[in-house]
Amino acid sequence: MPTRQQWEDELSQSLITCAQYDALSEEVKAEGFEGELAFGTAGIRGKIGLGPNRLNRFTVQKVAYGLSQYLNETADSSSVVIAYDTRHFSPEFSDEIATVLASNGIKTYIYDRYHTTPELSYSVRHLKTDAGVMITASHNPPEYNGIKIYGPDGGQLALEGSKKVSQYIDQINDELKIDVKDMDDLKSENLIVPVPDEVVSSYKKEVTDLIQEIPSSDLKVVFSSLHGTSVPIVPDILEAVGFTNFQLVDAQCKPDADFSSVKSANPEDHDAFDMAVELGQEVQADLLIATDPDADRMGVVALHEGEYHYFNGNQLGSLLLNYRIQQTEDIQNRAAVKSIVTSELGKVIAEKNNVKMFDVLTGFKFIAEKIAEFEASHDYHYIFGYEESYGYMASPFVRDKDAVQIVPLIIKLASQLKNEGKTLVDQMNEIYENYGHYQEKLFAHTFEGQSGKDKIQSIMQEARTNAPSEIAGLKVIATEDYLKQERVDDEGRHRIDLPQADVLKFFFEDGWIALRPSGTEPKIKLYVSLITDDIEAISQKINTIFFS
Repeated sequence: MPTRQQWEDELSQSLITCAQYDALSEEVKAEGFEGELAFGTAGIRGKIGLGPNRLNRFTVQKVAYGLSQYLNETADSSSVVIAYDTRHFSPEFSDEIATVLASNGIKTYIYDRYHTTPELSYSVRHLKTDAGVMITASHNPPEYNGIKIYGPDGGQLALEGSKKVSQYIDQINDELKIDVKDMDDLKSENLIVPVPDEVVSSYKKEVTDLIQEIPSSDLKVVFSSLHGTSVPIVPDILEAVGFTNFQLVDAQCKPDADFSSVKSANPEDHDAFDMAVELGQEVQADLLIATDPDADRMGVVALHEGEYHYFNGNQLGSLLLNYRIQQTEDIQNRAAVKSIVTSELGKVIAEKNNVKMFDVLTGFKFIAEKIAEFEASHDYHYIFGYEESYGYMASPFVRDKDAVQIVPLIIKLASQLKNEGKTLVDQMNEIYENYGHYQEKLFAHTFEGQSGKDKIQSIMQEARTNAPSEIAGLKVIATEDYLKQERVDDEGRHRIDLPQADVLKFFFEDGWIALRPSGTEPKIKLYVSLITDDIEAISQKINTIFFS
């Protein structure tokens, strides 16, 4: 493995400037050489900088070389499509990945500007490539970037494929010496080619065919891309389906890798809506919508009785599921899919409307795999899939969460309700009345560095080894350990027919909690989902028990 000195000797070639590197403290510099970035189930994500534990030209080339070896093992002639978001070095990383792939004989399609993650998923399917690469760090802070690898179905690479790519990456001993050809030469050999314009046009048509038309109303919408990729494509689609009564948060709808107008470019965070609320109050908007930088996730705030109401991801998922059930009443054998840490409200809504709900592990790749099963067996017709982390997909022309198709869908629902004198809040309250007052709370605890990893592992090990029989006065009636793939309840032990995952769930009479380390960030998450009128108080008690 290269030494720190060897890395620093190559600083000028790393894409990191000398000035940027020199401005760092010695502690921060040293962090870049503490271990290596790990290729996980969703790809790789980390801070930009110098060293094997940072994203730079060399670590990006290393991932690309591992992917090229995997593809060349599985097929004689492979192809890949690459897209990127608005983050620092995203275009440069795209070029680096393209040159490595093409240098290893893989035909590579590249975009000439930023695009959304759902467009990348669609591009894989439309071009029938063997893989896709999306350069993004989603909603992470501006000092981060990342690489997500997609399989030929347009979903994120399956577990077995991810494992093999990771093995190839781990076999590379010196990422400073990966040979690549000149990009212009590769273009002249047609190994690097532009993505045809008709790919995005076809994607837009799929979205407009899904929405068809938004009914005329006096609904007013404010929209923000949070400096990301959803502008211009979302405004273009809204106009195509006949909805023009929206205003952009202009300061946030321009690409800005520093996300300078927001504390967090994450639609889960209420702070991300501050400028939208300000504009909304000025123009008396009914609906405020924001997408994250790569436009796979969406958040919504709705005006109700003169106040703006913030929806959480479970509530939005329930609203959209309920709407999709109404839209698809003429379809037989309908199915929906959600993650295991998403509220049970969706399952109740589905089953009371003769829709089969399937639970999968966290990660939209598992929803994509379930859709493939439906298509192969013809047993079910997919109508909706979602996760509590603000990710939704109505129509499976893509195989990842897709805010671009969901923005006009939620506007269509809100416009219909406006004509009935109702708001999204009214609709949510009706759902609670009909199906149960499920409430949710999420806690995300950050533990940085190796000590943080050890802390997270210790928390999970303690909860797994000494499983509690009671938590905050709630009797535990069942435990699910997805690492052991086992459920334990009064009737004994039962196998969980899902892949292994480091997740623990504890069930009560009126809900459950779950512990899950993040696969992309140095965090451990506590999910609380209960039928209660006092979610704040009880969830805080539970959080204190595990993280005091």
